[in-house]
Amino acid sequence: MSQTADFSRLRGRQIFLTGFMATGKSKIGPILARRLDRLFVDTDELIVAAAGKSIPRVFAEDGEAAFRRIERGSVVKAAGMPDAVIALGGGAVTQEGNWDTIRASGVCLCLKASPETIFARLCRTEGERPLMDGLNDEERMEKIRSMLAARAPFYDRADAFVESTEYRTPEETVQLALTALKDIALQ
Repeated sequence: MSQTADFSRLRGRQIFLTGFMATGKSKIGPILARRLDRLFVDTDELIVAAAGKSIPRVFAEDGEAAFRRIERGSVVKAAGMPDAVIALGGGAVTQEGNWDTIRASGVCLCLKASPETIFARLCRTEGERPLMDGLNDEERMEKIRSMLAARAPFYDRADAFVESTEYRTPEETVQLALTALKDIALQ
């Protein structure tokens, strides 16, 4: 069921999804895009296409600084696409230039999750998150907590927030996201 009439003020503006890794951006994003009759774009996929290799390989072979440069180009590219729901990588909003692009072209919805939820989800995707590679459980939880604290000021700049939990289905989380976006559209 399309809900585009409720969001007419967001027409021509991108909907950026931000949040820490494993908060559900890549899972929630496609569902949200379908509900809004929008394109779904995952900047991680654009990065892989631009780099010609996986994100873990970019980190391993070229380093985080190179990854962030490619990510920046991917955010700009996504912002220039037709009305879309755009899932950003967890660290994309730590770059001021990306905020400039977000503010110029759309609105930002932040998905939040507890450190425990993030930890549980990361354990299911072992080897896919370069910033967590090689860490034992205690180190991983400490890194999650410290990175969340460091990134909180950036995530807090979002226009709206939705809690992603293990007790809610993706569809329920999308419904909360739609409510938050409707509030933005009515402003």
